[in-house]
Amino acid sequence: MFPCVKACFVLLIALIVPSLTWGKRVAPPLVSPVVFDGVEYSARGDGEKAWITAIEVTSRKELWTAKVFRIHTHWWKGEIDNQWIYISYLTLESSALFIKDERSRCYRLDLRTKRVKRDRCH
Repeated sequence: MFPCVKACFVLLIALIVPSLTWGKRVAPPLVSPVVFDGVEYSARGDGEKAWITAIEVTSRKELWTAKVFRIHTHWWKGEIDNQWIYISYLTLESSALFIKDERSRCYRLDLRTKRVKRDRCH
């Protein structure tokens, strides 16, 4: 009877340990900030929300933030951290920021109005 319990325990450990290491998310991408007209625009986020922060270069004072997107995670879709999405690309295009996320969805942030709209990826 004891050999069966020992074998079952070893089998259980063999099944659990790999799932603990395989389910982890890779680190979010490093996105270089964009500097334009004395303001640094940088991508921020926690995996469920992503935003752009505008900081004055000389004083390092935060001027404003704009929400780019928000996702909703669901427990039935697996581990929460594997559902997170981050901004992966940021560039300046004619007084607007072109933003791309890890799922290749694109957005445009108008720097004058601070409004974000979905955009076609190119």
